[in-house]
Amino acid sequence: MGQAAARKVTEIEEARQRLEQDLRELENRMPAALRSVKSLVGVLLGSAVLALVLRRVRSKRSDRNPAAEVVVRIVRDDE
Repeated sequence: MGQAAARKVTEIEEARQRLEQDLRELENRMPAALRSVKSLVGVLLGSAVLALVLRRVRSKRSDRNPAAEVVVRIVRDDE
């Protein structure tokens, strides 16, 4: 790897570390109630996405095996 590329990789790593530190600091400054709400929102969104995926999978399975149509004819014999 050239010197310029190595320098860029180093800069990217330093920037990533700074961002992670800043993010951790901001999360620590957040009130506990807000962190709980954030977690709850994450769980709700994850559950909603999972439900939509499962619903789509189920509908595709039902499309593969269409229900057979049943026809019943009643013939009267009393003529």
